[in-house]
Amino acid sequence: MLNFVIGLVLSFIISFYAYRKKSLTISGVVGAMALGSSLYFFGGFLFFVILIAFFISSSLLTKFKKSEKKDTEVITEKSGRRDYSQVIANGLPAFLTAFLYYITQNHVFMLGFAVSMASSNSDTWASESGVLSKNQPVSILTWKRIKKGMSGGVSLLGTLASLLGSLVISLIFTVGYALKYETVITFKNIAFVFTVCFFGGFIGSIIDSLLGASVQALYYCEKLKIYTERRFFAESENKLVKGIKFMNNNMVNFLSGLLASLLSMVLFILTVNI
Repeated sequence: MLNFVIGLVLSFIISFYAYRKKSLTISGVVGAMALGSSLYFFGGFLFFVILIAFFISSSLLTKFKKSEKKDTEVITEKSGRRDYSQVIANGLPAFLTAFLYYITQNHVFMLGFAVSMASSNSDTWASESGVLSKNQPVSILTWKRIKKGMSGGVSLLGTLASLLGSLVISLIFTVGYALKYETVITFKNIAFVFTVCFFGGFIGSIIDSLLGASVQALYYCEKLKIYTERRFFAESENKLVKGIKFMNNNMVNFLSGLLASLLSMVLFILTVNI
């Protein structure tokens, strides 16, 4: 119970500060507090630190050169201030794996948690940095040029940022993992855990792009005469031209994090026994 209280207090402090800095909406604050306190309760300080590393780094990147990203705001479904739906989309795979770790104490779910967060961080870093690229991105499926901000687009800058985003979470997790299991694992095991987490997070970003380019909903706004991921504009529903209506950005984020986590855990189970 003490861990839950500590998590709730720390989550409130950080979430309220984020609200004051216009990184979270009111619903986002509630969602972040629920997620943060739950993760602290299920996994302790390490899980909470990983969550905060994702939240702080992604929020800073969202605000970085924000004026240069304004042209993409009418295209993308994401916004600068995260609401509860975005918190859930990025945090639900982490919540599920943290809960499974809590009830089983199986370290493979620690890895699953870390990979889900590395995937979210990798994707966010790629998205927020990629739109600043001087060159137009290309579709990950067709390799044709598409507009900046469109889901499924990749660029050199975005790919490098994606790798760095996964690296940050992987390093934090690996240090914590090594300290927790230092008496029963070898350096080889630790190196493997880091590798799986790092590439698992990056693969999650790739899965996100693949889903974004194939099944994510894309609309045409008659009033603005543009293609957009936003379903509505000025209370009018835009015309669906590609993808599946329920497959919005939040759903893609959730699925990519979940799939990356599952794939990494399966690989770990099949390869390593501690």
